[in-house]
Amino acid sequence: MARLSITDQLADLRRTYTGENLSQAVPAVRDGEPLPDATTAAQQQLEAKVLLAGCAAASMLQLMPPASIIRPAHAFRTVEPGETLKLHLNERALGPLLFELLPRTEAGYGMGVKGLEHRQYRRSSELTTGAAGIVLVGVDENAWDLGMRYVRWMHEFRGVEYTDGGGNDDETPEAATGSALLRRVHLWHDASWLRAVPMGSAWFVEWPGGATEDEIRRKLAHPEFGTSREITLRNTETPTQDVEEGMRTYPWPEEFVSAVTAGEPDQGPARR
Repeated sequence: MARLSITDQLADLRRTYTGENLSQAVPAVRDGEPLPDATTAAQQQLEAKVLLAGCAAASMLQLMPPASIIRPAHAFRTVEPGETLKLHLNERALGPLLFELLPRTEAGYGMGVKGLEHRQYRRSSELTTGAAGIVLVGVDENAWDLGMRYVRWMHEFRGVEYTDGGGNDDETPEAATGSALLRRVHLWHDASWLRAVPMGSAWFVEWPGGATEDEIRRKLAHPEFGTSREITLRNTETPTQDVEEGMRTYPWPEEFVSAVTAGEPDQGPARR
């Protein structure tokens, strides 16, 4: 077997952080910037909020039939780091992610990202605050409509209000750390779930199963692909008992538990 080139080796390493395929990772490595971080405060803020929303959305995915806290449940399948971050979503993740991100008022409190807007392209959707944005790859108009049907159903189910557009514009602490974690989120793809929250000057990251703390710490310390941000890590054991039977009867409409809202795993970058 021929020895892999340095470019191929770096591309394979990058893929463990991002989940990209070779056609995405190799050109990025050749450009000389193996894994760039967000460069503006606005972009860091949005990406940190997207990570928090993705963790919350994964909790809903665990409850979708067949409800399970043992099988991996993650909102993000692939991350393409760049000036504009591109995200590939896992099956059924779009609706729960949009519910967490889009502005709403619930129980009198603004939730979601205040001022977040949607722009639709032929093969992708963009969420933008004007100063920052992310692209949802493979989310065409039909997928977006399905995701929004989920959002409207959740609004009705939970009694969400629509006062002044809703949303929250509070800044997420240490947003640069949250952004750096989102751009490396594939490191936890084998875990049952991922919980990441800002705590003081650091972020706390907890996950059951998957990579060990030492493995994650070593990857985060890598000089080219890692990050110097302060992160507290805790790996726990994979649950041995699944959710109670009562949790399996959550009243999901059939269209939200059977439809695919993301593209194929080897899909290339979005074309606007």
